[in-house]
This record gives sequence, structure tokens and C-alpha cells, in this order.
Amino acid sequence: MSNANGLVMYRCAGPNCTVTKGSSDRWWLMWTSVEQFHAPVLYLAPWSEELANKQGALHVCGELCAQKLQSQFMGNVLSNGLKRVGQIKS
Repeated sequence: MSNANGLVMYRCAGPNCTVTKGSSDRWWLMWTSVEQFHAPVLYLAPWSEELANKQGALHVCGELCAQKLQSQFMGNVLSNGLKRVGQIKS
């Protein structure tokens, strides 16, 4: 997202979080993949402009939002895994 001056602005991907990144904030990045290990993997990295602009990168304002996103990821993996083996009916 860009502001009126054309500068890139980042909004936290945390559930119900509306924080936007300032220049001195200590933000994190999260993303998921299944390619390298053939299983769902959640990655967490310190802020990097290069990584922040990669497709699929989630911009995270801090520990609480990172924990919420991790919890969602774990719930989704568990739920989808159980559905695949027929233990949960959709």
C-alpha cells in the first residue's frame, strides 16, 4: 500500500490489528511454504525491505501479532490434516 506521497506503507497482518509501520519500528516478517520440506512450514524473520516485498510475506508489528498468526497457522494445519485423513467432516 502507498500513501499520498508515493511512499510504501505496511499494515500489520495480525488479526484485527490496524498498526502501520513507522521508520524506526522493529517489525517482523512471516511467510509459509510447503516446497522445501513437503510439509507446511511457517517462517519468521527480522524485518528486511527485500523480504517485505516478496509475494506472500506477512508484515507483523510485534510478538503478540506473530503469536496470533502462528496460532492460526497451527490450527489450519491441524484442521486440514485431520480433514485429509477423514477424521473431521466438513
